[in-house]
Amino acid sequence: MEATAATIPILRIQQLPAYNQGGGQHQTPFAQGQLLQGIISARNGTNLFTIDIGGQQVQAESTTQLQVGQKLDLQVATLSPRVELQIVSNPANRLIGNSIHLIGQQALLLPELAQLSEKSGFLPNISNDARGTLQLYASALATGGTIAAPRSEQLSGLLGQLAGTSLQTLLSPQQTTASAFNETITSLLQQLSQTAALPAQSAERAVQLATMFANASAPQASTAGQTPAQAQQPVLLTNQEVVLLLNLAGKQGPSQANNLIASLLPALQNGENLPVLPAMQTLVRFLADLDAELSSLRQPALDGGQVQQLVERLGMNMEQLLAEGRRQEAVQTLKYALLDLSQQLPAEDKAAAQADQIVKSIELYQLLQIRLASESLLFLPLPFSFLNQGYLVVDAEQHKNDQKETNSQRTPAYELHLQLEGLGNIQINLRKENDRLVLTFYAQDAERVRFLAGFRDELERWLTSADLESVQFLVGAKEPVKSLLERIVQGVTGMVDTRA
Repeated sequence: MEATAATIPILRIQQLPAYNQGGGQHQTPFAQGQLLQGIISARNGTNLFTIDIGGQQVQAESTTQLQVGQKLDLQVATLSPRVELQIVSNPANRLIGNSIHLIGQQALLLPELAQLSEKSGFLPNISNDARGTLQLYASALATGGTIAAPRSEQLSGLLGQLAGTSLQTLLSPQQTTASAFNETITSLLQQLSQTAALPAQSAERAVQLATMFANASAPQASTAGQTPAQAQQPVLLTNQEVVLLLNLAGKQGPSQANNLIASLLPALQNGENLPVLPAMQTLVRFLADLDAELSSLRQPALDGGQVQQLVERLGMNMEQLLAEGRRQEAVQTLKYALLDLSQQLPAEDKAAAQADQIVKSIELYQLLQIRLASESLLFLPLPFSFLNQGYLVVDAEQHKNDQKETNSQRTPAYELHLQLEGLGNIQINLRKENDRLVLTFYAQDAERVRFLAGFRDELERWLTSADLESVQFLVGAKEPVKSLLERIVQGVTGMVDTRA
């Protein structure tokens, strides 16, 4: 059984060795949550001890009965106003502590699966199952396939301006040869070609089009082999192309789109194909191709079943599957695929190190799952590259002490712990009451709480499996890895805030 908050043995550091790390300023050699191993090297008086931690002699005070030569597993509980170390009794915690930092690196590690998948294509000895698994995770995780990568505001704005300018030429035919239109489009295309969100091939086409419109603005410009009159002969723009331009222009604002539609409506209702200059038609074709390309990159989000498959095939139960003789299922896990890949690569190959790091992450998930199972909790990682950190904890026995409830009435409680770029730390608690959802969102500060609360109505519209009973938005989300460490060291019955 885990120690409670009142009985957890604490070592209060009285004196730290001199420790400098750049700038000449004194810094503590420890980090909050860090797991250490120490040996009691001397007893200096009542409740006073010298501890050897990694070769450093540390003076500490503790009311715990300690013996000289005793080995201790320790965790840094607080750093101020003084350093305090907790004695950790579970040896599995040390293994977890050695790799817990990997939870905070998943946004860096997972995209490497795309490189590893590509590498596997050049290794003839790797199994087809392993290669297929790597390809599955590379496409679903590393390329952001689970979340549609939105177009940048700059990119959407430039596409809208280009579409709006193109439509203006239809509204003012007499102005289609005016240099003002060409100069505007040239400038927009040049900006578009330099937008980071634009695919490289499209950027090259944007540069070529910008040159075309720049030359069209020059008085001497003409198409080779044609007279200026022939070069300026209008061609027809289809209604589908006009609708495309309206959709893109509409992103600039409803008022602009409404004005354009009102002006073009008579021609559209008559089914007319509107005249436009050849250069403008080339631009419209480019915008149509670009819109289609960007839409193809915005893959739909995976559904719940697909997410479940990705989590189950990580390989957290790979050894169990092999022990049960279910080899075919085991070889289709990501852990097996990475181990197979590592055996085919030279030790000095960078890809071998990448594969090893991801395997260590999976083994950390295995340790966490085993450790939290002792608290009747189910741990499930959320290995997605758009999360800096992410996992789900399920308490399947939240009502086990409530004798009034039958087994059929017990419903699990879910806790999502996330860390996202921009939004920071978020905790989402979810449970059901009378078949209706009760949600509580925790953010790390009031500003982010107000931001999340602004999406309450949208949240209710998206919920389809159950009606919403209530939802709260509160301050109090901790960094996910710190929440894990608290659960691991003290257990759910002895939770204490280890922050200073």
